[in-house]
Amino acid sequence: MTVQESQMRRRAVKETASKQTEGEAAPPEAAHDSKSKGKGTAGPNWLVRNSSKYAFMLVVALSFVTRYWKIWDPAQVVFDEVHFGKFASYYLRRQYYFDVHPPLAKMVVALGGWLVGYDGHFLFDKIGMDYMSNGVPYIMMRSWVALFGFVLPPLVYMIMAESGYSVAASLLAAVLVTFDNALVTQGRLILLDNIMIFFMLAAIYAYVRFFKLRYRAFGTQWWSWLLSTGFMLGCAMSCKLVGVLTMGVIGCAVLFDLWRIIDIRRGTTVKLCIQHFMARAFALIAVPLIVYLGFFYVHFAVLTRTGPGDAYHTANFQMQLIDNPMTKSSFDVHFGDEIAFRHRDTGVYLDSNPGRYPLRYADQRVSSQGQQVTGAKKLSDNGYWRIKPVNNAEAYAQFIARRQSGEELSKEEMAKWVVHHTDLVQLEHVATNTNLRTHDVASPMTATNMEFTTLPLNNTANVDDTIWQIKIDGAKSNSTKLQTSASFIRVVSHKHGVAMWTHSKPLPDWGHKHQEINGNKKPEDKSTLWTVPKIRGRTATAEELEEMKKKVVGMGFMAKFIELQGLMIRHNNALTTVHPFQSTPITWPLLLRGISFWTDKDSRRQIYLLGNPVGWWTANCALLLYGMLVVALAVLERRNAPVVDSIVHRHMLRSTGFLAAAWIWHYAPFFLMGRSLFLHHYLPASIFAYMVTAAVYQFASVIDYQRFALKHWYGRARAVVPSPVAAVAFVGLVCVQVACFLYFAPLTYGTAGLSPDEVNSRRWLSSYDLHFQK
Repeated sequence: MTVQESQMRRRAVKETASKQTEGEAAPPEAAHDSKSKGKGTAGPNWLVRNSSKYAFMLVVALSFVTRYWKIWDPAQVVFDEVHFGKFASYYLRRQYYFDVHPPLAKMVVALGGWLVGYDGHFLFDKIGMDYMSNGVPYIMMRSWVALFGFVLPPLVYMIMAESGYSVAASLLAAVLVTFDNALVTQGRLILLDNIMIFFMLAAIYAYVRFFKLRYRAFGTQWWSWLLSTGFMLGCAMSCKLVGVLTMGVIGCAVLFDLWRIIDIRRGTTVKLCIQHFMARAFALIAVPLIVYLGFFYVHFAVLTRTGPGDAYHTANFQMQLIDNPMTKSSFDVHFGDEIAFRHRDTGVYLDSNPGRYPLRYADQRVSSQGQQVTGAKKLSDNGYWRIKPVNNAEAYAQFIARRQSGEELSKEEMAKWVVHHTDLVQLEHVATNTNLRTHDVASPMTATNMEFTTLPLNNTANVDDTIWQIKIDGAKSNSTKLQTSASFIRVVSHKHGVAMWTHSKPLPDWGHKHQEINGNKKPEDKSTLWTVPKIRGRTATAEELEEMKKKVVGMGFMAKFIELQGLMIRHNNALTTVHPFQSTPITWPLLLRGISFWTDKDSRRQIYLLGNPVGWWTANCALLLYGMLVVALAVLERRNAPVVDSIVHRHMLRSTGFLAAAWIWHYAPFFLMGRSLFLHHYLPASIFAYMVTAAVYQFASVIDYQRFALKHWYGRARAVVPSPVAAVAFVGLVCVQVACFLYFAPLTYGTAGLSPDEVNSRRWLSSYDLHFQK
């Protein structure tokens, strides 16, 4: 130990003795750095001494019961099991998929399936699909995920205890979390949130343990807990991107810690300050990043086969996947070929049929009554278009005549007629012998965009409306060739400048429920990309297949990683489609609305995600009260009129302040997000709100913090509750929380068919849109 470290430690001990403190409850002060014993005790009996262990075991038992009770029911796909169960199946099939979230939590789900021999044959296509008849080991998969939800209450107890709170306060926080309906609902299904929250809380716990070793810096335990914090932060980020919010919480605590360390009065040298900074930078920035990268490396290593996520990526990325169509059918497109167009985002094919647009639409707008051009989900004869050059008409006529006669043309001759980037073309609908056209008429469903229709071949008056420019995405020059599957293209009107575009909302019955095709006035938008998946009558020979494989350019891990990160961020921000159960952040703490997870009409059962109303509203009051207390204590301190002990004051500002900051960090950023948001986004913040509630309870009931504070969650206690009034308050809070949990349990577990009166009695707010109210 250096002289400076010895001086810093001696000074800290003096501060501790002078203020009669044993440390703070959470960063930046941790509990029990000294071994002083409280006065006024006659020697606690064995029950009190071991009360922390018994309280912890009680939390473990209660958490297990609430998370695993009837976990096999319902035996159907529930809510987002549709997505995350499906992704687990893709891992087991090793088929590539795309999702806006990082891979760790989904790999954890897949691991649970793999451990019980599940092969990924079921794709969780629809809510309500039966597990039993499809041979899915859903009980084991749910039980595996529930393990992470089951651990949350014990982790909360450990954090509170390690932070120097009393047995009663630690137990109260854990019990509130144990009997929260939303956390139980989310924690017993094949969902991701509780896996992420586990790593969040584990990071907080590890940091508290690390900070308590601040006077033994650079020792083995100090490094172990610091690196554990970084690893857990990396895991939280690797589950969902919002896991980075926990890094913000710990980052603030680290900055406060470093600010104290650089204080020259502590005797720290510049060299020692730099060492502290570098250690934290490596463990809390570099390690999480390495962990994050590592899980994506595993992600790419497992998903090596072509799958439903291919189309989101560039051609080069897709061609790295085994059995990808681009390595089997990537041909040059020639003028005269009959080709199909497939929309990259929605997967529909450009289609037309003799049907006409109605004279008037539902909003009374008038159409051109032209031939319909739509987006069809399946490719048919109506989905083929002959691509023709605008220039060199005479030479093209001779070329196409030779092709149609069956003459075998040389490669050099064919190469002259390959379609290239920026070529001007006409697209003839083969089935109706009409040319694709856009003109200055509003499209059926998107009045700001231009209608797509067709024009007879002999109509020369409006021929400019039928001229299109092929723009290949990412083309480096005009010599870039258009290839099937491998090229992403935009079809842009040469006259009007609009790009061919579609969206997922279906047309009315007159449009056969196809998708609308129209001209988008933002031609460079990512959603205007199409591919040419097929040339009619063209199949690859064995020699061509081998040649295509040789042309595939290798793509390194970092290139794949960067491409995928860009896609994840862009698509996450684009999740703005209105959902019937979405909500705004301002409504979450008030619990104004829940989410319908699952219903069964026959038994009148439902699962409805809703927090424990009493618990959430009590936590709101505690947060408000804490804020008022902080202001009041600050004012009184400025007036030199302290009303609480210095230990209590420091504990409230630093320990409870850390928990309150964690609540803010996990809640406030959602106000800045433009995507669709849901109640379950508030669940991490709700846990910290419960912890603040327990801290406020301790402030209101405990005067002698040293006597009641725990050194470790597994350590001995000297007292449990300070007075009968505190005991009554504790029991009252717990009983009300448990009673409210049980009252809403039928909606949490979906195990009882409630009568309309029983359903309506649980609509404490009119905004609770429960099913079966009548």
